[in-house]
Amino acid sequence: MVDLPVSLDSLKPVSLTSSLVFLMHLLLLQPGEPSSEVEVLGPEHPILALVGEEVEFPCHLWPQLDAQQMEICWFRSHTLNVVHLYQEQQELPGRQMQAFRNRTKLVKDDIAYGSVVLQLHSIVPSDKGIYGCRFHSDNFSGEALWELEVAALGSDPHLSLEGFKEGGIQLRLRSSGWYPKPKVQWRDHQGQCLPPEFEAIVWDAQGLFSLETSVVVREGALSNVSVSIQNLLLSQKKEFVVQIADVFVPGASPWKSAFVATLPPLLLVLAALALGVLQKQRRSREKLRKQEEKRQEKLTAELEKLQTELDWRRAEGQAECFILASHPPGEGIQAASNSTTTLNA
Repeated sequence: MVDLPVSLDSLKPVSLTSSLVFLMHLLLLQPGEPSSEVEVLGPEHPILALVGEEVEFPCHLWPQLDAQQMEICWFRSHTLNVVHLYQEQQELPGRQMQAFRNRTKLVKDDIAYGSVVLQLHSIVPSDKGIYGCRFHSDNFSGEALWELEVAALGSDPHLSLEGFKEGGIQLRLRSSGWYPKPKVQWRDHQGQCLPPEFEAIVWDAQGLFSLETSVVVREGALSNVSVSIQNLLLSQKKEFVVQIADVFVPGASPWKSAFVATLPPLLLVLAALALGVLQKQRRSREKLRKQEEKRQEKLTAELEKLQTELDWRRAEGQAECFILASHPPGEGIQAASNSTTTLNA
């Protein structure tokens, strides 16, 4: 055991100045005032947003403090890149980056408890990046950071059969509206990968990806052929299955040899049938032509007969008119009357 010397000076009363300093320090730590232990809390994990939709950036103080008099700034990558600014109890849209103007809305229903939410509308691929929110006052400043990821599930693919090529059938696939860059895979009916004949994935004017890919399906990869487009960020994909019959692929059908052997006789039979049909049509046309000639001859004979009869009747009528004009009916009667009178005398 060790004896420690005790000085009488250590038992003196605490000075008034020291007491006042201690009391002022306690007042500064009263509830409702910031301290060195106050934290700014934002999203704990990266936020995933879909193109064209809306996303929310929540931020709050812990422990709860009234933030109505504070400056609250949402920024991208750096505090100078202002996404939205709340200062002196009002919002300042003029301080925003051009890319975010008219796209943000501040929800401050719980700002008295240190909790606010920023809504960002009409998400585009270029919104991807690091974001943060910063609370600032005369005696406190703190911020939180998080990551925004953007994704888009593209349109339904357009699949077309281009025709025969290099001993197989060429299939072509087109799709657009993907983000980030999608992964395309062709597979045969056994699930084996088929190497694409052509593949192009490019950015469009909206910052999204459009793709075009084709594959030549040959013998041995027949029956079902599938193609999938996968968005790795969303863990989603669009897949289509194409059924191809063996008979449509050159060299793939077991009946090809038999068909080729029977093709010449078949062509001869078809040619003979076609010739017979043509001859029958020619005979029919000849028969119709003769019938038409006979009908025309009969019609001509009847017209000539009618014309002859008409001419005869016209000639007979003219003769009667001539006789009447040469011997008027009155004179004949008078002559007969005179003759009768003479006989009676």
